[in-house]
Amino acid sequence: MEPDRQFEIQLGHMCNNRCVFCVSGQRTAMREAFPLEAAPVLEKLREGRAQGLRKVTLLGGEPTIQPGFLEVLRGAVAMGFEEIVIFTNGVKTSRASYVDEVLETGGRFVWRLSFQGATALAHERTTKKLGSFMRLRETLGNLRARGQRITVNMCVVRSNYASVAEFPALLLPHGVEQLHLDMVRPLDAGVRSEDEMRDMLPRYADMVGPLEEMVARFERERPGFDVNIGNLPYCVAPSLAPWIHHDGETTFTVAVDDRDQLSAAWDKYEVKRRDKLKLGSCASCVFDGQCSGVFETYARHHGTDDLVPVTPERLTVLDPSQRLFVLHVRPLLARLAGWSLPAPFTSLAVHEETRAGEVVLRAGSAGEAFAVIALRRGGAGSGGVAASDRFALHLLDAHEAGPAVVGLLRALMARLCDDGGATVLHPVAEDAGFRSERSGALGGAMDRRLAQCLGRLRARAPFGSLRWRDVRVSAEGREAAVALDAPDGNTVTLALSVKGAGVAGGYRLARPVERPPAELVAAVRGAMEALRAG
Repeated sequence: MEPDRQFEIQLGHMCNNRCVFCVSGQRTAMREAFPLEAAPVLEKLREGRAQGLRKVTLLGGEPTIQPGFLEVLRGAVAMGFEEIVIFTNGVKTSRASYVDEVLETGGRFVWRLSFQGATALAHERTTKKLGSFMRLRETLGNLRARGQRITVNMCVVRSNYASVAEFPALLLPHGVEQLHLDMVRPLDAGVRSEDEMRDMLPRYADMVGPLEEMVARFERERPGFDVNIGNLPYCVAPSLAPWIHHDGETTFTVAVDDRDQLSAAWDKYEVKRRDKLKLGSCASCVFDGQCSGVFETYARHHGTDDLVPVTPERLTVLDPSQRLFVLHVRPLLARLAGWSLPAPFTSLAVHEETRAGEVVLRAGSAGEAFAVIALRRGGAGSGGVAASDRFALHLLDAHEAGPAVVGLLRALMARLCDDGGATVLHPVAEDAGFRSERSGALGGAMDRRLAQCLGRLRARAPFGSLRWRDVRVSAEGREAAVALDAPDGNTVTLALSVKGAGVAGGYRLARPVERPPAELVAAVRGAMEALRAG
């Protein structure tokens, strides 16, 4: 186990719920779950700390009903675990006094609450325990009142999936940080008959509507709220791809065996992939590299007809607005493999941020030179330091202003557009290296107000049929000229100059025209309005 990897320990199978999908409730009902001594758990914790692990998750069953639970907590705190995640069904924590008893151990906790439905009906027909929903609601209030961090988990089954659209109303008033929904894993369900398994497993296609409604409500009421949908095949719901994930960070689990003895640590996601399958057609899907497939038991009960690969061609039809921008741009990113960057830059790291809809590139060098650039959706109004109809470049940060950064941006733009398939809306020019989105002004010669005016122009480009050709900045950085080419070969130059507390702007035609075409007048008017927008 490595220091920054996830670490979790299962404190036995004993549970006071009887969830339809869970082996722990079933074993408890069959009198096959027993109390777990604190000593072996503490020994596993010591092993983890000796290897540098700083965070641990305590699982069940229901960990809080183990007689040695508080002893384990005190031991974990004393060993120096910086964060302890308590995965609980909220039965004991519905008592404020019990929450206080936990907090008295002095630990820094994250509470992961097991809501098995967003309504009382959905939750309790899944847990088979009357009153369990209200106790969780009381737990939310107790934790919120004490300033605790709260996340929520739900295992998606037939009895609860229709309720998920109610989660925003349930969770947001209590400051919940994250909601994780995971498709039920048949191997974790205990000993179930084929009829029980069929009743438990909903068809994935039936879930899409409620899940889309839930995500839309979160995005409307709390944009950016952390929602994760685990193990739903991407091809079933491409619209939900930014919120879907398969597997996760490497996680080592110490579980209990059929004799309630603690196991050696094992790789959680490596084990959880063992009952999944992928179709031969999956290789043609744009999600293939990030999708681990579908559970074999699901395929046996529901078939695989719903698993239709999302090919690049199908993606274009399904996502014309490029909400899934990262997938659209991957063929372009392949051109960066083995690319020799312009000096002084020598290395390029690529990080895809699917949910944010951008790709972040970090160029480094043997010295202090660096630049951080984001690729985002292109098209009209995409802004940035350069844009095409396929993508836009945004300079997030850099070591300094000047020609090195501009040279990198120009080379990158050329590399990404080298097949001639992209239409450039506004190119990299001299102004590109003087202002970043994270650091603001990078220094250098250009006046801040002038840089802001040029930024507004780029944010509104293109202007009718005018093609943005270049930007020239004066040596003292207080004047700039933007060259825009008209279809008839004429050139419109927007002249900007810092005057007093502001920037004055005007335009001129390289070839004066007695009666300029209405289209040209409208385009120039749009550019001038963009300058005045600030």
